[in-house]
Amino acid sequence: MLHGRGLPEPDTSLGHDPELCLRRQPQTNGVVERFFRTLKEQVVHGRVFETLEDLRDAVRAFIARYNAQWLIEKNGHLSPHARRRQHELAAMPMAA
Repeated sequence: MLHGRGLPEPDTSLGHDPELCLRRQPQTNGVVERFFRTLKEQVVHGRVFETLEDLRDAVRAFIARYNAQWLIEKNGHLSPHARRRQHELAAMPMAA
């Protein structure tokens, strides 16, 4: 996410929360670029959308499938949902 005067606020209409890509951490940028490349390959390339809403629906469906089923090497071959759940469980305090 870029910061600066004159830049628009990030679009959150697709239900995502913008995150900062930290300086001097190029691997973060690579992950983001890979996601958008995959999105374009899976959803956009070779398709014509009648309306902007049709495009949004296709992107939403891809994101839901990606988060639930796409196995990410960086996540230990877990889907984003499974990795987030693993992270949340690890952060929970242990019951006494």
